Amino acid sequence: MNKNSLIAFAMMVVVVIFFNSSMWNNFWYGTILKKPVPTYTPKQRAEVQDTAQAQQLAPTAQQIGESGGEPPGGQQLSAVSGSETDSAYTHPDSIGIEAAQLVEDTIIVETNRVIAALSTKGARIISLKMKHYPYTSGPLKDELIDILPRGSVGGAQLKINDESFDEEFFTVINGNNSADGTDEPFPRHITVAAPDGYQLAFEAKSSAGHPIQKIFTFADDTYRIGYTVRGNLAGRKVTTGWVGGIEEPEGAQDLPFGQMMDRRRAHYSNGKTADHLEMTKKGAEEPSGMFRWIGMSSKYFFIALVAEELSDADLRIEGRLAGRGSNAKEQVIDYSVYYQIQAEGNEINDWIYAGPNGIKELAQHGLKFEKALFPVLSWARHIFWADAWFPPLAEIVLWTLVFFYGIAKDYGVAIFLLTLLCKLITFPLTQSSAKSMLQIRELQPKLMKLREKHKGNPQKLNEEMMALYKAEGVNPFNPGCLPMFLQMPIFIALFIVLRKAIELRSTSSFLLPWVGDLSQPEALFYLPFTLPLYGANVALMPIIMAALTFFQQKATITDPNQKAIIYIMPPIMLVLFNSFPAGVVFYWTVSSALSLVQQKWLAPKVRKPAGAALAVAGGGTVPSSGAAQSYQQPQRHKAPMKNRSGGGGGKRPKK
Repeated sequence: MNKNSLIAFAMMVVVVIFFNSSMWNNFWYGTILKKPVPTYTPKQRAEVQDTAQAQQLAPTAQQIGESGGEPPGGQQLSAVSGSETDSAYTHPDSIGIEAAQLVEDTIIVETNRVIAALSTKGARIISLKMKHYPYTSGPLKDELIDILPRGSVGGAQLKINDESFDEEFFTVINGNNSADGTDEPFPRHITVAAPDGYQLAFEAKSSAGHPIQKIFTFADDTYRIGYTVRGNLAGRKVTTGWVGGIEEPEGAQDLPFGQMMDRRRAHYSNGKTADHLEMTKKGAEEPSGMFRWIGMSSKYFFIALVAEELSDADLRIEGRLAGRGSNAKEQVIDYSVYYQIQAEGNEINDWIYAGPNGIKELAQHGLKFEKALFPVLSWARHIFWADAWFPPLAEIVLWTLVFFYGIAKDYGVAIFLLTLLCKLITFPLTQSSAKSMLQIRELQPKLMKLREKHKGNPQKLNEEMMALYKAEGVNPFNPGCLPMFLQMPIFIALFIVLRKAIELRSTSSFLLPWVGDLSQPEALFYLPFTLPLYGANVALMPIIMAALTFFQQKATITDPNQKAIIYIMPPIMLVLFNSFPAGVVFYWTVSSALSLVQQKWLAPKVRKPAGAALAVAGGGTVPSSGAAQSYQQPQRHKAPMKNRSGGGGGKRPKK
């Protein structure tokens, strides 16, 4: 690897990391735009409230179950707007006396995928816990992730024309939309066991006295929740909404150097293509057209309101300030989304997806939910039309990773196989690059002698260098940085996929027994202090990768002017990768090892016996022009030709 290749590689890595780091965000928003820096704090839970008040406002499914189905204190108060942040989070002081006197019931529905809590006030989903996804760190460690932020107004809101039903009290009809004819109280905790699912129906009266029903259908083995609205709807505008936002369980506050921030995003689609939106401040967008769904995503989860068929709809996406970060300038943006259509009949059958954004889970619905995984937004979409080619490339990489996992049943092995496949695909490029660099390395002694001989004549030096390249069959216009540049899209896709894939969350591998979670930075042990840029965790794989980088460069670089790079790059790689997720570092370590093996295997094949350019090696002069054959097959000098007059080599007679 020559000097230009190393510099190009280092610059690309630094640029990618810097423009996705908190340093760039602080500079761009704080210094250039003079705006608050958008950031996401771990477990944004309306921290302005104390713990007791937060539990009273939004009890979890576990708390409700332990109290026999009754909310703490015999009532549950709904969250209302009007906080300092103008979001859907509630300050206790904003609840009036009349609201405090209203009694609100909560029904828990549990499947093998989720635990949902529904309030009789507005017939809203106020809690949605993921049974297979606990928090991995922080004060909520080992508790189930609730993808609805605590204290929010929840989801599944309803508005008919200009009449909102979010503050209306609904009556639970029963679990199957018909009167049960008994005096038994309705169960507060329902475990779904029926193979065809379970329907929970709520009913209220409109201002005109017409009954309005909201019916939720829950089933095992799916994150899909049926959402049906019945009533006097024909010809009316019906708006369904998800106002409570989405939780970000893996917060990005105080990320180690080099890790990218994960921002919530909004998405909408016609079922075939998808559009994406990322807001950095409060605002609203109102797309109109033929749409199938609208939703929002965090790093690991996805929520969407889905119409049963493609409809002419008016959408609304509100970016709202949901809280503050670690300082006064930092803010958290969350979304509220609305889907409005004009009803043709008296029943609208929609559904909700609320669950992990695993690619298999999203793709099985056939509505392009997976397009929400890797959108290219902001300045990055202007780099070689990256918004067109990068998402499909990243999806292919993730599908391949999932395929290998299906074979190996181990994500460490799957990453190894994915790295090997990547090496095979890019082998022609890497082979050409490595061969070119090794050939140039073999020519260094000859090039040095040419430089010494013609140091005062740059034109002559260039001519003789080109002649030497031609004689040795070396292409000087095939530097190592070009093939490396062509590989960068694949490397970046692998990096993004391994860092973002929920499939790797909380997974381990027998190949890396000391790593407990491939989605988190590796840590053999922790230092009692934090080193700048490096962090407090001491990881093994970055050390191995730095050593491989050292040996690879030592075997490649022979120019004394480039020797410093041998000792500079390994420490940079060590510091850079120490805070990266273990899965990413494992991929890069395996890739470095394979590159070193390829280099060692190729080196003997590149070396040539002295012959063709021996005269140059010995200090002779290479003609500045002439066919390659004159260097590959040197000819003996013949005796001077005699002139036609029979003279013995004298001068030609003058005419």
